[in-house]
Amino acid sequence: MCCALLTLRVDAAPLRVLVDTSASMPYARFEGGELQEGLSRDLGIELARRLGREVQFVPVARKRLTTMLQAGQADLVCGYARHWLSGPFQWSRPMAQHEDILITRADAPAPRRLSDVADQAVGTIAGFRYSGAERQLGTRFVRDDGPDAQALLRRLAAKRISHAIVSRSYLEFQRSQGLFTLAMHTPLLVDKVALRCALSQDSELHLRELDEALSAMQKDGFLSQQR
Repeated sequence: MCCALLTLRVDAAPLRVLVDTSASMPYARFEGGELQEGLSRDLGIELARRLGREVQFVPVARKRLTTMLQAGQADLVCGYARHWLSGPFQWSRPMAQHEDILITRADAPAPRRLSDVADQAVGTIAGFRYSGAERQLGTRFVRDDGPDAQALLRRLAAKRISHAIVSRSYLEFQRSQGLFTLAMHTPLLVDKVALRCALSQDSELHLRELDEALSAMQKDGFLSQQR
């Protein structure tokens, strides 16, 4: 990460960054309704620093993300694919890659391809789009929604479901921290998408400024350290 300090623009309003309150580590950890740590916090702080602004994190329920951006109640939200949020937003250059994977308990039959779980309940997160599974399975994609990724892992461990779709980075973090030790079959890749920042049309921040900051973060390695 670049260590040079950038000049704070005293006349600039704080950068208001939306953060989904249902997000789990490594993306976000909340305490008392405040964002305490995680990749979302690190990214917001660094992005604001490079733009010469203070940062203000705005915790919000997932279903209100688009409403708040459209109303200009925040400047942006980062770490989303274009098709995950519907609205007249300005989208930044790609900042990272996201992989959805299908995980299956080891005591259940191992799927060799996604079509092997057609018509079976698959653990998913309420409000999330799974375009890869929708595209490949169509009407045979049977969602079994939970409130967040942690709930899906708990349901797998309790044998309430045999399969779930989670992000690869989330699962790797849970494994590395010893928080999820359930024996599983080799995960199957469901979808791979580019993640970007969605910028409100009412924001004082220009898309060009945002892209320039993200490009610099890519070039000096900051973004690659966040994966």
